[in-house]
Amino acid sequence: MKNQIFELFGYVLDKQDDKAVYYRKNCLCPFTNNICDGGGNRYQTFLTQKNVEQNDLQNYFSKDLKLIPPGVCSLSVKDVQWIVCPRRIFAFSNQENTEHNDFVVSILKKYCELIPNKNIGIWSEVKVKYSDDSDDEAKSFDYTFDYIVASLGSKKISELAEKLNLSETKIRKQAEDNGYTIAVRGEDYYIEDFPAGKLNIIEVMTSSTSGGNKEKGTTIQQSFIDAIKGNKHESPGINYRQVWARMVSQLIVKSQIGTAWGSKTLWILQDSLSDYITKSTDLNLAKLISQVAKEVNIVSIKYDGETDENGCLKLKEHYLYAGEIPKITSDTDFNKLLQAPIIPAMEEISCKLILKKKKKKITVKIK
Repeated sequence: MKNQIFELFGYVLDKQDDKAVYYRKNCLCPFTNNICDGGGNRYQTFLTQKNVEQNDLQNYFSKDLKLIPPGVCSLSVKDVQWIVCPRRIFAFSNQENTEHNDFVVSILKKYCELIPNKNIGIWSEVKVKYSDDSDDEAKSFDYTFDYIVASLGSKKISELAEKLNLSETKIRKQAEDNGYTIAVRGEDYYIEDFPAGKLNIIEVMTSSTSGGNKEKGTTIQQSFIDAIKGNKHESPGINYRQVWARMVSQLIVKSQIGTAWGSKTLWILQDSLSDYITKSTDLNLAKLISQVAKEVNIVSIKYDGETDENGCLKLKEHYLYAGEIPKITSDTDFNKLLQAPIIPAMEEISCKLILKKKKKKITVKIK
């Protein structure tokens, strides 16, 4: 059977009711309730207005859109569904109390280190550059975390000023510009939604697509165009090895950071990918099925089979695979290649979070 697009803008391809068509025409993502950002698809796959006109789609998409993202959420490859968009697995809607939000929050509540009855904040795409040149061998840490999750609390701005070596006025202005809540008590200013709890790391790993064949019309862009027009199409396949190689290069390092912070690092991926890892490596994930999070944690999710309030397929947890970080036995142990050369201080990262423009922060109460 030919490779096919399974879900487009959140809906299985054969779903053609009014809501599904509305989301497609307006390029909306039902999991973020915002315009699709292309998810895992490269920017060069977006359709320009010229592409739209060449393919006679100018009357299909909203005229307010200057670029059309190829909203492919998942593919069906050899009758197996592969999610290729990270928003499909783990994202928050700007609407509260959606079933997808509830599913994501349930994962956080179950496995992260969070304070009961406290709101939590979620920061996306947090880049951390950290270095230490205090000895002869300078060490550096340069990674981007998909999400940082922490319980929120109140923090006196004067304390932040001291730690960051910045003026209170500058910190207050940047915090306000970045959307934080500022309160005044007496003569002191406070940030009310400061990441006061432990910082938990969330990494979302979805499958990459193969490049496809332009002449055969199997690229993401061409298969997307054909699918929108209701024509027969063939999508690209899955680049199995690339996604596993990308994950394994960071799996231990980022897990090590969470452990050092006394928190948790969760790797969230689909059951299709976890099955592939077991089949293609010597790591039998079935032997790592656990009820509790440990040092290295992989949360596998799968399609539920039922649909949510928007008519999209629900997701549910499949398994938690959990284990320990390999121990270093000597200075010549090659396991050192997999581990962090330096551990950034959690308190310093917490303070610096308020100085960065956040792409997403929501609050939910953990009971």
